[in-house]
Amino acid sequence: MDSLVVRVRPGETRIARVDTDGRLKDFAVYREQRSGLVGDVFLGRVKKVVPNLEAAFIDIGGERDGFLGLAEARPQPHMGGEAPRDRISDYVHEGQAVMVQVVAAARDDKGAKLTRRVNVTGAFLVLTPGDPGIRVSKRIGDETERSRLRTVLSGALSGQEGCVIRSGAKGARDKAVAGELSMLRARWAELESKAANALPPLIISADVPPVLQYLTENGHGGVSKIIVDDAVVAQTLEQDLSHLGAMPSGGVECATSHLDIFDVAAIADDVAMLITPHVVLPGGGSLMIEETTAITTIDVNVGAARSKQGGRGPADMALATNIEAMREIARQIRLRNLAGLIVIDYVGMKGKDGPGRVVTTLKEALVGDPAGPQVLGTTRGGLLEVTRPRRRPPLSHILTSPCPSCPSGRVEAPLSVGYRALEQVLADVWASPSLIPVLSAPMAVVKALRTDGLAALARMETKLGQPLEMRTDDCLDFDQFRIDPE
Repeated sequence: MDSLVVRVRPGETRIARVDTDGRLKDFAVYREQRSGLVGDVFLGRVKKVVPNLEAAFIDIGGERDGFLGLAEARPQPHMGGEAPRDRISDYVHEGQAVMVQVVAAARDDKGAKLTRRVNVTGAFLVLTPGDPGIRVSKRIGDETERSRLRTVLSGALSGQEGCVIRSGAKGARDKAVAGELSMLRARWAELESKAANALPPLIISADVPPVLQYLTENGHGGVSKIIVDDAVVAQTLEQDLSHLGAMPSGGVECATSHLDIFDVAAIADDVAMLITPHVVLPGGGSLMIEETTAITTIDVNVGAARSKQGGRGPADMALATNIEAMREIARQIRLRNLAGLIVIDYVGMKGKDGPGRVVTTLKEALVGDPAGPQVLGTTRGGLLEVTRPRRRPPLSHILTSPCPSCPSGRVEAPLSVGYRALEQVLADVWASPSLIPVLSAPMAVVKALRTDGLAALARMETKLGQPLEMRTDDCLDFDQFRIDPE
């Protein structure tokens, strides 16, 4: 069974999933500013209808307009039979206010992909208002369990309500499933109320705490304990999980150590390595992970494995390195939240059995990934292709930004530097209560805190009991800051 280690800091919450051996298994970062993540619901305004594309562009308040295609503009999905002869103009018109949900997050030069069929997702169920029927995840293979879950919900749904029973519901108690249905209904009612009383563009998603959001996206199964380094967050989480009937067997624990919770769990170094392209394999080989706009490439290198293989021949060494690499690649894909097309250049091997074993190993290693990646197979050029749905931005896009001096590189994002600075300000004031701090940082960092980080800045000032004076100092490097007494 796994543990969730939750690190709460000004502006962001980091959640690490650790297995019984203390090995980092999954990682997620949730920040207060919202940028159109998958599942977010907006009251948008139709900016432009393009008949030739059978699509509309929706202003949802971001840098780029969202994209609404004809298929996602229909009130319900088209179910078989003859193709409908409808047009995008049958459903939306310019200037109209529409409730939409993000199904694919914006990235680089592409806006978010939207749908008008808004649903509300929980750990066990997905409530689908306006799309009646009960659908059960194919991952629940036992017919007795499928029938039980259907029975729990068949009498509970009303009118035009429908739901999808997620794989996480397998083994869940009837009371927990019914309780989540009530919670999802309440969220849907809140969304409708906000949409009825708001002016677009505006995000109207119900505010779900980060840990609950993580459990919703990844399921409660397999989590035995949750350790949080913030007493208020821990108490609120315990109440929420008790209300849902989803309390893990080990409960919610509040860490009392003054040390960084990731250091205590011995995962701080592993987390820090998640934004570096180079990954060393235990057997001496290595991976080089490079993300681009179109694809992610992963190169497998033998490297120091040559000296660690002892008397093995080249063929055995290549196979052993590839097998080890596939297991680590599956882990890195999940940890870094890599998505889209992923191309793997593994070490060349002679014989017919080797490539098949490599593909099988990767498929087996990816089985536990909740995003459901698919191994497409090997190309004629010997490259292994994988696709993975894009649920939220890659970790690198959250924590880093393009390097201002090297076009192809990435560096720590200004907001990430700003959040580090706020954390240090708090630490300094707690160590010396009489200190009146002045934060000096590069202009990009100060600007990030005053825009996307404004909520975190306000919360930190509340804890300080005084405003924080910030000064621009462009003599500092992009990832540096300085805290001085007033």
